[in-house]
Amino acid sequence: MTAMMSKGQAQASTYSFSSQPKAVAATRKKYRDPNEVVDVAMYRNPKETTISWDKRVHRGNTYSMYTQQAIKEALEQAENPPSPATYRKRRAKEKSIFDMKLPEKKRLPVDLTDNLVAKEVIPVVTSIDAQTDEFLPEQPAEQYKPQKTGVDETTQVEDGELFKFDYEVEPILEVLINKTLEQSIMEVEEEFELDQMSAFKTEWMKRVAAMMKEWEAQVAEEWVRWGQKEEVLKKKREEKRREAQVLLKIQALAVAKAHLKNLVPNAIQSLQEEAFPDMKGIAITREFLPQLFGEVRQQVQSRTAAESVINNMVRKNVKARTDKQNAARQVLIDKNAALEARNLEEARTKLGNIRIYVPDQDGTLVSVGPIQIKSEDSIEEVQKLVFDWLEANQPSLVPLFQWGVIMAMRDENGELAPIADTAMMFEAKAGQISMLAQDEPPPPEPQDGEGEGGEGRDAGGAEG
Repeated sequence: MTAMMSKGQAQASTYSFSSQPKAVAATRKKYRDPNEVVDVAMYRNPKETTISWDKRVHRGNTYSMYTQQAIKEALEQAENPPSPATYRKRRAKEKSIFDMKLPEKKRLPVDLTDNLVAKEVIPVVTSIDAQTDEFLPEQPAEQYKPQKTGVDETTQVEDGELFKFDYEVEPILEVLINKTLEQSIMEVEEEFELDQMSAFKTEWMKRVAAMMKEWEAQVAEEWVRWGQKEEVLKKKREEKRREAQVLLKIQALAVAKAHLKNLVPNAIQSLQEEAFPDMKGIAITREFLPQLFGEVRQQVQSRTAAESVINNMVRKNVKARTDKQNAARQVLIDKNAALEARNLEEARTKLGNIRIYVPDQDGTLVSVGPIQIKSEDSIEEVQKLVFDWLEANQPSLVPLFQWGVIMAMRDENGELAPIADTAMMFEAKAGQISMLAQDEPPPPEPQDGEGEGGEGRDAGGAEG
């Protein structure tokens, strides 16, 4: 017992405290005093606590060769930081002649006013007169009867518990008196304003009446001036008319004088021409000029006909040459289209998207497909896939291949040869893939049991 106690005392002495426990003294305040001067040295540098300041963290694409090299250098520099003595400043990289950038594209500003500014839509307003009936008198509301709540109880009021009427009513009375006086003053001011407005209105009406009188007087004076102006205009127009009439008479006299000035010489000259005609002039006028005009007309007509013939020949030649060029161009376009279609079909054939060409009932080549096949498929699977596609999409060709199809390849001479491997179709040219009809399968052979039974019945019949 004493040994056990000594052992327990030894364990207790092993775990005993050398000093009494106490609460940890807080070195930092929970809230910072706004008037306190902040010591920046007590805070850590944000570059040490923020991950965005770390050179080993890269923002953006991490698959680039230059980015991976920069990350690798940053990791090596973080593991083995250089000493200040051996640190050397990197020399600035020289610009290369290949760093020249392409010219920037000219960007024309686009007017986005219609998309950014709301369009002002003016609503259409129409005024309509309407006459409503008089409102019927509403029914009087029922008198409010509050619901009785609580429990009826009696109350005993002692002396001194009730309020003093004169003291308690004084503020209410002051409010009523002040409100009454304020309302009275307001009504007096309104009456004064109404009187001022009526006086102003009376004065204004007087001024308007005086202005109307002045305006009527000005209108009357303007009418007088207008009448005087019309009389002056009438006189001036009459003077102008007389002047024009006199001028016309003077002009008529001048024309008559000029016309009658050479009347006798002109009459003598006309009589001389009629009585003693000029034979040379008559010959030139009646014989030479008509003949000259006829020859000129004939030459012009022949030249015009020659020009029309030449123009027709040139037009026909140009048209024939243009038609020939258009035909040659169309042939080239058709040939290029056929070549592109053939190349496209060969490219699709290499991807397993085949197209089969077989003759129909009339002997015309018909396109079957496109049908997607795989290089792993056997030739039997491909043939079954083609026959299923025929039954689903072109049932008109099914009677020609009612027992199935055999995939074939067309050689240079146009003869068909069966295909033994599916891979041959992937290397086929455009229009080479075709198919043949399978032969009709032979009839099924009779079974042995059925043959023996038949012989027995024949024998039985013979015996009978």
